[in-house]
Amino acid sequence: MGEITFEYYNGPVEHMDRLADGQHTCSFCGQLGRCFRLDQRRHGCFECLRQGRFLFDHDTEIGLLTSDGLRHFYNHHQRVPKNFNKAAFRTLLRTPEYVTWQQGIWLTHCDDFMIYLGEWKAKDFHQHSENGDGRSLFLDMTDKVQAFLWDRATPVGAKGPADWYAAYYAFKCRHCGKLRGNWDCP
Repeated sequence: MGEITFEYYNGPVEHMDRLADGQHTCSFCGQLGRCFRLDQRRHGCFECLRQGRFLFDHDTEIGLLTSDGLRHFYNHHQRVPKNFNKAAFRTLLRTPEYVTWQQGIWLTHCDDFMIYLGEWKAKDFHQHSENGDGRSLFLDMTDKVQAFLWDRATPVGAKGPADWYAAYYAFKCRHCGKLRGNWDCP
């Protein structure tokens, strides 16, 4: 099938929320192929999402983004930066959601939304670290309030966690390459 990417989504296809099993006929263009399940009867294909024939809402650091606009709804919502890329709102609405346990929060950096890379485990931090120090990369990527995961998931006497109970969602800045992430758990 090839790689499927969106401007703000470069994660595995299987991490896309609402992805329907098998092939379906798109309710918008009539083409048969991989689609998102929109409701009991309707499906939408990847290309129709890119074209904005249907949209996905996203909770972000700067507000809840819906087709009606951006609203500050949750306590974690920050003020929209003065120079934020306003075209990014429309593009993010045309981006698949990623699968989460509770609620995904789309991260921002350099006055824009970040690119979703996928769900990472401890080994992924070691692999993506320039010096092999996964813990340092984890701490650099993670807000201080969530940084306890690495140490709490590390068994006594071990250098780091083999696995953990959480789902860690990794993002990369489109502009400077900064990595960030957040996690949740059931």
